[in-house]
Amino acid sequence: MNEKLYKFFIELLNTPSPSGYEGLLMNKFRDFMMPYVDEITTDAMGNLIAHKKGNPEKRVMIESHADEIGLMVTYIDKKGYLYFKPLGGIDANILPGIQVTVHGPNGPVVGIIGKKPIHLFTPTEREKPMKMEDMWIDISAENKEKAEEMVEIGSPVTFRTPVVEMSNGLIASKSLDDKAGLTVVAGVAQQLAENGIETDMDLYFVAAVQEELGTRGVQPAAYGINPLIGIALDVTHATDYPGVPAEKFGDFKMNGGAVVATGPNICYKLSKTLKEISKQKGIKCQSEAIPRATSTDARTIQLVHEGVLTGLVSIPCRYMHTPNEVVSTNDIQSAIDMISEFCKQDVSMEEYAPLNNIIIKD
Repeated sequence: MNEKLYKFFIELLNTPSPSGYEGLLMNKFRDFMMPYVDEITTDAMGNLIAHKKGNPEKRVMIESHADEIGLMVTYIDKKGYLYFKPLGGIDANILPGIQVTVHGPNGPVVGIIGKKPIHLFTPTEREKPMKMEDMWIDISAENKEKAEEMVEIGSPVTFRTPVVEMSNGLIASKSLDDKAGLTVVAGVAQQLAENGIETDMDLYFVAAVQEELGTRGVQPAAYGINPLIGIALDVTHATDYPGVPAEKFGDFKMNGGAVVATGPNICYKLSKTLKEISKQKGIKCQSEAIPRATSTDARTIQLVHEGVLTGLVSIPCRYMHTPNEVVSTNDIQSAIDMISEFCKQDVSMEEYAPLNNIIIKD
């Protein structure tokens, strides 16, 4: 990953963007993308669409979601403690004791998620799973009135986690799901432009909102673009650490390359082409079978208008949906290289038509 893109990657990770509140991140994404595209628009949902003009009969959408998981303040008690509910899927067991930022109307407020100490649990309580309703956020307010001067009902909350550079190209941070994918989208646009790569594809680079709330944001973006091909970027579960058996979930290693999906949600020809490109160009690549609609924006992109030929490229991720996710910058780069090479292909869209995706033979 080049220095400019790496610096932008870290900036993305340090910019809060809980689902529904992605605006600050979108402004920074816009600034990075401006030199590499012809026009940038934002739709009513808040999706950012960066367009590099080409042949309109070869419309290709390259997309990642920009939102991260978080919490939302739902109640303030008389002592000034904040109660909350999740924005996206979060395991309650990871929350006690962590630092968070409450994004109040006057600026960020530091808080700690508290719960009753384990010393005071009854034997029965120790056996029960943790519940968010038994936790609170302590912002050191003296009372409800003082708390309401800093935050309000509906204030979004994000994890306060520093970005940590580990060995072997690994990065630990919050919100790598899916700012790793968003970095790929930005990296493809940068690589095509700065390397003078010519393509007649009509390229739409999309940063979508609200994926963590059910792949909501990408639907109007894809509907407006009406792409012939859509490639979603996301993370997938790495299985090279304890407790995540490869025989059950698939074999995905850090530094093993980007992961190309195959399944009913995925255009077989597109998946096959991405794998062939990787093999020809010496780009590391891994394969994932998903025998259902994926839990990514790919499932929504596929269904707009008359249907979209859809692909999914993922970055292996450890400890997904925690304050310290882990990905490899080498895997991010492999995804950038793979999709950039795809954009260079001189292809006819008819090659990807459903009748050309037959793999079951007579």
